[in-house]
Amino acid sequence: MPPRFRVAVSLAFLSVICLAAPSFAAPSIAYVEEGGRVVFVNAEDPELYAAAARGGVAGARRVIERRRQALADLQPYIDDLSRQYGIDAALVNAVIEVESAWNPRARSRKGALGLMQLLPSTGRQLGVRDPFDPWENVAGGIRHLRFLLDRFGGDLRLALAGYNAGEKVVAARGDVPPYPETQSYVKQVLARYGRVAVSVPQSPQIYEMVENGRTVFANY
Repeated sequence: MPPRFRVAVSLAFLSVICLAAPSFAAPSIAYVEEGGRVVFVNAEDPELYAAAARGGVAGARRVIERRRQALADLQPYIDDLSRQYGIDAALVNAVIEVESAWNPRARSRKGALGLMQLLPSTGRQLGVRDPFDPWENVAGGIRHLRFLLDRFGGDLRLALAGYNAGEKVVAARGDVPPYPETQSYVKQVLARYGRVAVSVPQSPQIYEMVENGRTVFANY
């Protein structure tokens, strides 16, 4: 492993150890992209870590691209469902890469599952029966993104922060919370999406999110 890579990975894991906020799942895998930029993936991913340790950035990218190619049949579904919910499919792809590096069996230390790293409780609210099924997981993740975009008036930064740290934390602060992982997560997704500051229109659909029998958000 090149020295720069060893140092960057060590720093990445040190930053994970130092995270104090318990409301979100700390990332457990890191690799380095071109330019030495540290990239976190939320899910535990021994395969990706081993590939990065052996082959650096190129090795990690090969794993991600191989996984994405194995799910090539999923992309038309992502495109269609994203269009249905008024979300750019490129945004969904960016979230998948940061959340799970396109690993449909991904699992975080906090129990988030699948491509879009849905917590079991969130998945149940969204009607996801098998979070390891790529189609079900993506459908739930897209619906959750749409809910968060509407919850925060189309502000993509806040929606992504809510996806990572929980919408209640973001709503209470009215901004991206000062958690290193969440701030890094928002930047990473936006970088992959190719946007810095964007706003997504609210959905014309009418729906509500119910938690423990109580309506916690409705867009009507």
